[in-house]
Amino acid sequence: YPEVRIEEVWQALVDQAAGDGWLRGEGSIEMAIVDHECRVNPCWPMPGLEAVLEDLGQRGLALGIVSNAQFYTPLLFQALLGRPLEDFGFEDARCVWSYREREGKPSQELYQKLKDKLAVNGITPEETLYVGNDIRNDIWPAGERGFRTVLFAGDERSLRWRKEDPDCQNAEPEFII
Repeated sequence: YPEVRIEEVWQALVDQAAGDGWLRGEGSIEMAIVDHECRVNPCWPMPGLEAVLEDLGQRGLALGIVSNAQFYTPLLFQALLGRPLEDFGFEDARCVWSYREREGKPSQELYQKLKDKLAVNGITPEETLYVGNDIRNDIWPAGERGFRTVLFAGDERSLRWRKEDPDCQNAEPEFII
């Protein structure tokens, strides 16, 4: 499941367009990408997200993320909640971002990287509750690596049952919230 770094894709597009005489001038590729993403794929936090993250952080739980992401994904927390991920107890040592790994979900390698990162701190998959909204991209691969799984069924737009996917036929979350 290869993953691109979107800024490289955009840079190639800009270079080609400039070479063909379609573009002139200077500008920030990153700002253009963020502007485009905000217009084409608007996002917002689930109701209660900030309160849930604050509660988990106050409990002293080790929080991490496995995300199909680009460079701007971590910035969304700051933009939407006014605080960076670190303020809620997330540590980079427990985060796996697809753009950094050049691999996307449902790659087993992303979940193995999480497993390895957690092992450094003595955390096992059996002690880890992995929450995701997609049976194929979250529940199935996390379960294959031994993580306990929770399917987040927050809304119709984000919930992905994938009942027709053969990889998901036996993928059952331990809990549904």
